[in-house]
Amino acid sequence: MPQLDNLVVGTVALSGGALVGRIRIQKVIYLLDQLGMQSGAPFEYHHYGPYSEVISDAVTDAKFWGNLNETVSFRVADGAPYSTFKTDSPPPDSLGALNAVRARALLEKFSGCTATVLELAATVHWLAFIEKVDDWRAEIEVRKAGKTDNGRLQKALALLRDIGLSPE
Repeated sequence: MPQLDNLVVGTVALSGGALVGRIRIQKVIYLLDQLGMQSGAPFEYHHYGPYSEVISDAVTDAKFWGNLNETVSFRVADGAPYSTFKTDSPPPDSLGALNAVRARALLEKFSGCTATVLELAATVHWLAFIEKVDDWRAEIEVRKAGKTDNGRLQKALALLRDIGLSPE
């Protein structure tokens, strides 16, 4: 199992040196794991979909060792806080069991998605493949009421198709 704080730093480094949002880090690492990264991090279902406490701890560890910087800002619209993570560490040659070229390509796809679309994509995968919910479409409407509107669920499903994780 790779050192998780190094995996978090490598994820940020391969994302161009910056990544916005704690939810985004969780969902990106969950999806990368489903694509073969093999972080070894255990995930459970939480308010925003698949979540790993050890990934959260790894972010804290990376900050402690000075390999990751976190800046907290506040949204103009409602004042809600959000984090921006940055690293000056060089991009790694691999991210767990994924080579850097594949990981970077996936991270680039993820960067074109909002955090909500990533949350929906990870949750659809979780419902369909981990919980094995037969009618995951109905279940995601219950668990993510309001978040699936405005084409976000369709974007999440398109992302899952594009990366080979579609439940359809």
